[in-house]
Amino acid sequence: MRENTNPSFWRVWEQHKEPLFQQALRLMGGNVVDAEDAVDTAMLRAHQNYVSPGKILNPRAWLGRILHNVCMDIHRERQRWGAAEEWMEDLESAEPQSQELLPDAGLLQRESAAAVRECIEALPANLRVPLVMRYLQDMSYADIAEQLRLTSCNVRKRIQLAYGILRTTLSQEPCPR
Repeated sequence: MRENTNPSFWRVWEQHKEPLFQQALRLMGGNVVDAEDAVDTAMLRAHQNYVSPGKILNPRAWLGRILHNVCMDIHRERQRWGAAEEWMEDLESAEPQSQELLPDAGLLQRESAAAVRECIEALPANLRVPLVMRYLQDMSYADIAEQLRLTSCNVRKRIQLAYGILRTTLSQEPCPR
């Protein structure tokens, strides 16, 4: 089927596919699965933007740049959301601080903290990460926006949405997963 869509593209692609895979393997730190994903994504992007064989002066360099950009996008995305794992560890290690007026006060506080943690974990990553960065890592909106490459308004909106979901779900029992 693919030969019928754009035969000249597929000839160029087949000619450069193996060196592109080797490039992806280097860029993805030797991870074969990530390299295959990057090559597949680059193939799709290249196919969508392919004009004709005569318009592209150096097809290998053109495909290599597309692949490089795909690999960098993958690394950036992982870096952007990598903070989610760190805050989960922070949540796990955080012990509630209580004055324990009653013998069961510590137990109730730990159960409440577990419920909040469960609800936070249930949030979608695009809402959970900014919320955690703001309230658990005490980052400013500007710093969050810079790290996640979003606007400050977008960060505020995501935190507002996450807070609203938490408020609603914490009033119910138990947090939906």
